[in-house]
Amino acid sequence: MKKSLALTCMLALLFAVSAWAAPAVPDKPLEIKGSQKTVMFPHAPHSKVECVTCHHPVDGKESFAKCSNAGCHDDLTGKKGEKSLYYVIHTKTGLKHTNCMECHTKTVAEKPDLKKDLTACAKSKCHP
Repeated sequence: MKKSLALTCMLALLFAVSAWAAPAVPDKPLEIKGSQKTVMFPHAPHSKVECVTCHHPVDGKESFAKCSNAGCHDDLTGKKGEKSLYYVIHTKTGLKHTNCMECHTKTVAEKPDLKKDLTACAKSKCHP
């Protein structure tokens, strides 16, 4: 009885700490400003994706920083390299973490009617 109560308390504390550590999910779409086009990123339609998919660990620690924060993917003019925001959004394979186009391409393969919305450069859900 004592062991199960202690385990229940530990799990409740772990859940409370992890929920407290993560920032609140924005309710309005974020504007990701790059060199050419602004990307609108709404969190709500991405709620089935684990936060760590995009907010990957940095130096082994959980990070909820924006992609374009200083020191991350802050090259807003380059189209190649891990510092290029364009590159990490548009490259479909070969990155350490799942990115926008990789996931959108997989989704379109399953639901072809979403192609224009999810992979088009203009007048899409990303680039309205």
